[in-house]
Amino acid sequence: MRACSSILLVAALAAFCGSSAYAQDGGDYPSKPIRILVGSAPGGFPDTMARLFGEQLGRRLKQTVTIENRPGAGTAIVSQTVARAKPDGYTLLVADSSMWAISPHVYKTWPVHSIDDFAPVTLLGRAANFLAVTTHLPVTDNLASVIAFLKANPDKYNFGSSGIGSMHHLTFEIFKTRTGVQLQHVPFKGTTMVLGALAGGEIALAFQSASQLPGFVRQGKVKVLGVSMANRSPVMPDIPTFAELGIEGMDLPGYIGLLAPKDTPVAIVNRLFEEVRAATQDIDLRRRLDGISVEAVGSTPQETMEWMRKETDVFARAVKDAGIVPE
Repeated sequence: MRACSSILLVAALAAFCGSSAYAQDGGDYPSKPIRILVGSAPGGFPDTMARLFGEQLGRRLKQTVTIENRPGAGTAIVSQTVARAKPDGYTLLVADSSMWAISPHVYKTWPVHSIDDFAPVTLLGRAANFLAVTTHLPVTDNLASVIAFLKANPDKYNFGSSGIGSMHHLTFEIFKTRTGVQLQHVPFKGTTMVLGALAGGEIALAFQSASQLPGFVRQGKVKVLGVSMANRSPVMPDIPTFAELGIEGMDLPGYIGLLAPKDTPVAIVNRLFEEVRAATQDIDLRRRLDGISVEAVGSTPQETMEWMRKETDVFARAVKDAGIVPE
């Protein structure tokens, strides 16, 4: 009887260890619904991307994928929630570049450091940032002439953004460093106000995404001078990159990433990445991304980590150069 009990115990332990290893390998993943958390209200850029890719993941993984909006304190609350979640692939985060590359440098009490507290899965997409100039400026022929004009008139003109420490604010600060122009920053409460001020001539320049620019361009109120990407954007293919215009270091699109908690099994991270990469080839998804002026990416986890590190270094330097004091 004792021998029989010992055999049963050994078998039970083997079964437990086997099932544990199986879970670590992600072999049965996903066996229950997946939650994707977003730190913005429904309808925002991260929310839209989470829903588009969540739909694709649900279909490909044959599992329910729900989107949970957790706005508040920037993305501090939702970032901390996911960072502290069980690292099993069932609680994920969709966030933009600001969360991992900017916020840790402009807030003293930012609760997470995304390079250390998350396992990057992939970059879902990128939105090009375009430099736009008001047609009220005396010179708008091309970027070279605008830069020459601004250098001849230092600190006489303003640029706008959706707030101090925002992606567009810091991108412009980097532009100032690269070109030597001197302008004053005017922060607004939202992109719509920035575009209105630009069209009305209240500010001279601003970096903006493509979603609302074409209308102002058609009306002759705004002119687009360059795009902050390594290659021309398919959204506005006639607009040259800054590198083409002789200005290096301006490959600064806005990225949206999919992140898991640190220590999520590599097999699960890779499974999620592979499904997202397959989804980026979906014709319907690409059409819907085109509709919001976003280019699909689908980078590997390693590529994503490398890009996050690069962005973090670039924007940390921009925060310091802009004289922004963490609050």
